[in-house]
Formats: sequence, structure tokens, C-alpha cells
Amino acid sequence: MQMSPSAHAVLRSFDGDDLVVAADFGVAGRPAATVTELVAELKTECTVWETLPPPYGDETGMGGRQHVDRWVRDVRDGGRAVRAVLGFCRGSVYAGAMHREISRWQDPPLLILLDPDRPHRRMIVDYFGEMLVSRLEPMLSTTEIEEVVQAGRDVDGKAADPLELADGLGALCRQILPPACQRAGMVGERSTELARILASYLHWLAAATEFDVRPLWSSAIALNSGSEGYGLDAFDEADRAGLVAEVIQCETPYEDLMRSAEVARVIDDLLRR
Repeated sequence: MQMSPSAHAVLRSFDGDDLVVAADFGVAGRPAATVTELVAELKTECTVWETLPPPYGDETGMGGRQHVDRWVRDVRDGGRAVRAVLGFCRGSVYAGAMHREISRWQDPPLLILLDPDRPHRRMIVDYFGEMLVSRLEPMLSTTEIEEVVQAGRDVDGKAADPLELADGLGALCRQILPPACQRAGMVGERSTELARILASYLHWLAAATEFDVRPLWSSAIALNSGSEGYGLDAFDEADRAGLVAEVIQCETPYEDLMRSAEVARVIDDLLRR
């Protein structure tokens, strides 16, 4: 019996049994294309689900395996045969972990990674600083922004691990962003929405740091963008050796990977294997 998911968004639904699961933290309006845009270009007839973060507030203290268990339970309860697991950028870590678990009860599906990347502690701090500066620049003075960035560094200095770091930075987001958004004319839930999204994303990044990607990606097919320093290009040459099973080099820039008709054709071809 096939059931509707509770931890995934259904991006495309077909009557057949085949399922493609995509791991990403999709946010409307981000510069990089989303899985929704990729699905619009795919011709393969299969149901497509995309992972959803836990309800706001539930993510606190959740490790990477707890995230994966939540999604995998949803997939197994859904009763469909998984044809492929896709991962985009840092979502590739979760895609690899989901692929490992799904392969325990069915034949291993394809594992397709688009510009795979692995989060680390420094990335969490850098993202907090860069994102807040870009978001707050129209709302706060230069001095106020510098104080926020320094507060983030102070949290980093005290946090024992990435999850504790995400908790502290998330609390800063909830403290600083709503008043700044209200200054910009946002009222009600709009003034708190950005803080919630950023806090949730920071936890999602932090939880992914617990995985060793090498065993998770060993069977993967990686589509590498044409953007320098992204995807596999971000890894040291020694780390890249044997990291994935196959690399397909694309000319498409990182931000356009999932809105490219050419990339969609490559994925369609892989799904027909």
C-alpha cells in the first residue's frame, strides 16, 4: 500500500511504483536553482519527492542520523521502489546516507549527486556571517552588522560542537532578524520567517557534519558544474581520488545546474540505465 509522505514534498506524482528522492534544503528565491525546477525539465515518468526539514523547533538537538531516519522511514512507509536518490550540494551528504539505508531493504538505487559538497564547522560560521551581512545591509548600520558578526564569532568560540554552534547562531538569528525586518516594513509572521529559515538551515548543515562522505559516495555518479571551486573541485586532489564512482563534467554554472535542460537530459539518461 502506497502512502503519502509526511517528511517530503511531493514534486511529481505518477501511478507507477518508481520513486526518485531528492535531498536538498530548498528555499524559494535563493540564487541556486531548486529541485522543483529540475523536475520541471525531467521527462522520465516517476514520482519525485524532496526532503523537508522537520517542523520549526523540532530540529534543535537533532543529529544527522535522526534526520535521515525520519526521511527513510517516510520512504519505506511509502511503499514505492526507489529508482534513484539525488543530492544537491550539501544535500549530497544526506542523499548518500539515505542511499545506504534504502539499500538495506531493496536493490541499491542510483545515487546521483549534483556538485556534491560536505559541510564543516567553519562553513556554518561563514554562512551565518555572509548571509546576515547580505540580508541586513539595507536594514542595519555598518557598526551594527559588525557587532552581529562578532557575536557569531563569540558563539563559535564557546560552542562545543557543530550542533551547539547551530543552536547559538540560530538564537542570534531569532534575536536580531525580526526587529531588523520590522524596520524594513515587514510585519507579523513575515518578520520572523527569515529567522526561522536561517536557524533551520544552520541546524541542517550542522547535523550533516557527523557523516564521513567517502563510504556514502563510493557508488555515486557526480555531475560537476562548470563553476570553479564548486562540487568536486572544492576537494583536494587527494580527497577526490575514489570519492565517487563516476564523474560527468557539465559546462552549466553551479547556480543553474537544476534549471538546465542539458543537465536534466543527462539525469534522464541515467534514470534509464
